[in-house]
Amino acid sequence: MTKPIEVNGVAIGSGLPKICVPLTGKKREELLEEASRARAAAPDLVEWRADHYENLNCEEDFTQTLKEIKEELGDLPMIFTIRSMAEGGNADISEEEYAARTLEAAESGCAELIDVEVFSRKNTDQLIEKLHTTGAKVIASTHDFQKTDDSETLKKRFLDMDATGADLLKMAVMPAEFDDVASLMQVTNEIVEEYTEKPVISMAMGNLGSISRIAGENFGSAVTFATIGAASAPGQFPIEELRMMMNVLHKKNIEEE
Repeated sequence: MTKPIEVNGVAIGSGLPKICVPLTGKKREELLEEASRARAAAPDLVEWRADHYENLNCEEDFTQTLKEIKEELGDLPMIFTIRSMAEGGNADISEEEYAARTLEAAESGCAELIDVEVFSRKNTDQLIEKLHTTGAKVIASTHDFQKTDDSETLKKRFLDMDATGADLLKMAVMPAEFDDVASLMQVTNEIVEEYTEKPVISMAMGNLGSISRIAGENFGSAVTFATIGAASAPGQFPIEELRMMMNVLHKKNIEEE
């Protein structure tokens, strides 16, 4: 049974999956405009995909941009993410820079949740420990834009992420056939029901995996991602469409009980 994690009044892991929208602007002005539109769209969470930001390696500029984004978002919880090229993102930075930016985001108090790529980065256990000292919650993540592994491998990756001490576990995969989507959903349900009390986030990407973004309530995924502009991963729906479909499915679930 999942124990919800509460961030700024948002209970992740309780009720309907929480909707998160990404900010992907390259420039500060673009990011602030996206943040304004995100706030107006009223998602549950916002993710700053900082790997798209052109001045990520400039500490002073980065810190100021982070502060201004948070001022625009207000109490909306922010996930801070630097997605590496190895996991489908745009960041080509050193281990030292990756750790420095994630720690700065956590220490600033602007980002309540920090994404850590636990399989693509070194010394992530130590990084997670440091992040926890700031009070931030940590999302252990893994993304495979090429394939979906077999069920046993997916399960092992979830359990390995759980062992890092992170607060939430996130997995995204690319399906080649619907059986891959079904496999991810089944493994997610098994992990949630039998192995961890932490909120789990999982999705199959692309058109084939779209159902996994809508039906998280049915298989145990606690967060889903939508767009207010550019998508940060294949298969994301605009927020209003996703919200409508999730509410329809939720209503049907209640009617069938």
